[in-house]
Amino acid sequence: MARTICAIKDKIRWQTPAWNEQKCQEIGRAVLASAKRHNLSPTLLLAVMINESDLNEKASRPTMHDTKLYAKDSGLMGLRCVLDRRGHCVNGNMRGTAWTQLMDPATNIEMGARELAYWRDGGATTNVVVKLRDRSGHLRPVLRKVPCRHKDHAYWAHYNHGPHYINQGYPRHYPHRVAVLDHALAAVLSVDAPELASKHITVHDVGKRDRTVDRPIEQRYKKLCTQIQSVHSCSAVAMN
Repeated sequence: MARTICAIKDKIRWQTPAWNEQKCQEIGRAVLASAKRHNLSPTLLLAVMINESDLNEKASRPTMHDTKLYAKDSGLMGLRCVLDRRGHCVNGNMRGTAWTQLMDPATNIEMGARELAYWRDGGATTNVVVKLRDRSGHLRPVLRKVPCRHKDHAYWAHYNHGPHYINQGYPRHYPHRVAVLDHALAAVLSVDAPELASKHITVHDVGKRDRTVDRPIEQRYKKLCTQIQSVHSCSAVAMN
């Protein structure tokens, strides 16, 4: 697996150094360990890594608020770290983690896997309207937040969107963009990616052909999938 990851890295990297064999082994071990720990497909982790950073472990994209640094999308998994004055994350599941620690590749992969599992297992919410009786006995509509069941999207949409799935505009197809990378990686690594069997990868565009996991749409994803598929297939990856 490490050799295949290195080969993919060489295909897609842009103005970043290649990984040596030791780094490839480190990344491969971290992916397999975190995938097993959180019951995730290793190809899904790799797909998110490619989507978020093009496998650049030093990636760091700042977000500014009023000329002040607010957050950084960080490392291989592109993790959002809202920073305090001491350089620690103050948001969500990364609260208390030092940004420098978050940039360690193994830590970054593990925390990214933890985020994916969190959204899959009930961290996301959706709004529903229920009718409740008030003190006068009248039924009144009340807005309630309930765990998201991902009815029209893949659960990893929330990795990008947060608690509420955005079903309009450009963001709505984030899960499909990750899915086509996952599909290409699963073929090259000769592993199953059971999450791709879901009928709810992304919302449907009215009047257009459905987006499927084997059909990248945007030019970037066509190119990435072609680059991944050009790598020689390896033997099936063992998860133990």
